[in-house]
Amino acid sequence: MKQLVPAFTKAILKGDVQSVTELYSSSIQSKADPLTFYESVVKPSMYRIGDLWEKNQITVADEHLATATLKYLLASVYTPYEVSERRPKGLLFCIEGEQHSLGLELANEIFKEQHWNTRYLGANVPVKDAVTFVRAWKPQAVAISIGMTTTIPQLRNCLEEIEKVQPDIKILVGGRLISHYNLDFLKKDSITTIHDLRELNDYLEEHAAQFLALLEEKIST
Repeated sequence: MKQLVPAFTKAILKGDVQSVTELYSSSIQSKADPLTFYESVVKPSMYRIGDLWEKNQITVADEHLATATLKYLLASVYTPYEVSERRPKGLLFCIEGEQHSLGLELANEIFKEQHWNTRYLGANVPVKDAVTFVRAWKPQAVAISIGMTTTIPQLRNCLEEIEKVQPDIKILVGGRLISHYNLDFLKKDSITTIHDLRELNDYLEEHAAQFLALLEEKIST
């Protein structure tokens, strides 16, 4: 399936919705599940696009077109879920200074497949705005994406501020940076590093009862 990566990357950069949809459909017809497609094709494509952007070989507009094309694919593939208010709440955003949000788009779909109530804030979210949202909405989990070393100080600050306003919250940190660096300040019981979408899916399944218990505790108080 990795042989599809160059064609998929080219298609989303061109905004070629038809080719993107056909590549996905042919993979599913070959009995590949959606999660495998995202890990084997979409994720490497996103990394290629990020590398091209960092090397100034594509523009911000190119990346935005790729994001929009991927959003179209997600909208056509996923069936909307009716989610009860008695389901856990997850807040997802990219750390301040982080512009690459494609991976988080997919993570949001994993949360929704697990029947979470989600709020997806997108790229480049200021720390103060993220903290304000946590204080007001009181989610059981926050998922943060980080891809560049230059945003590490903002991540550290964000984690500290979120835990001040909601000490019992579970924080998931993912993105390209997590696969390449071992950050000591993330080694806490309240923080889990996530390396790929399958790991995220398994984590949410494994801890489903724990998150429901946190929600019920909030409701009862």
